[in-house]
Amino acid sequence: MTDSGKKQHGGARPGAGRKTKYEKTVVMRVPEKYRDAIKAFIEHLDNTAYIDGHYPKGEASEPVFLRSLEDNAQHIAFFTSPVLKK
Repeated sequence: MTDSGKKQHGGARPGAGRKTKYEKTVVMRVPEKYRDAIKAFIEHLDNTAYIDGHYPKGEASEPVFLRSLEDNAQHIAFFTSPVLKK
């Protein structure tokens, strides 16, 4: 220990913690039954980030199974297409 009596380890440190691959993130509360669909949506966006004017048809995701808030079985799919300039 130092002469000042303060511990020199542990506690919060500037720049500590896991870094995100995204620019900025937010915390949201979503229904638990939608968690897998939201994860699949984010994965689809990450996998289709390359889509631009060279891929005019875009790309669809594989369907994701979920249950609605009324407990109806459903499939949901995501589609990414580029914004084409005229």
